[in-house]
Amino acid sequence: MKTTIKLIFLLLFINVSAIAQNNKLKKNQYQLTGKIVNDFKLPGNCGYVAYAFVLEFEIINTSLKNYENKQIPIIVRCPKFFGENFFEKNKTYTLTFTDQYKKDFGWTIPNINVLKKYNLKKQYWLIDIK
Repeated sequence: MKTTIKLIFLLLFINVSAIAQNNKLKKNQYQLTGKIVNDFKLPGNCGYVAYAFVLEFEIINTSLKNYENKQIPIIVRCPKFFGENFFEKNKTYTLTFTDQYKKDFGWTIPNINVLKKYNLKKQYWLIDIK
């Protein structure tokens, strides 16, 4: 009986540990709470052309270290997939992003010039947004 109880607690501990590790950010992933500040008109749906779009966020809180600007550009792949009115200027979002996105094919980014004004060494790509 004692062995069974110990085994149950051991399995429960392992399960809780595994779930807790899934919630942690992976290497080169960051979190941000921010508000969209740029004016934008989203490109067409992804289909034959893989559209991405740069949104600028005013940083309220972030886990990104050593970032000095008050705003940050984040590249959003296929933004129309989030819904017609999902992205709104001055709305606050919580997002996860990375600086190491593997580009499996070329993305058409109509407002790529937004990235240029920040003069960053890395590009930041959206992973998840709420």
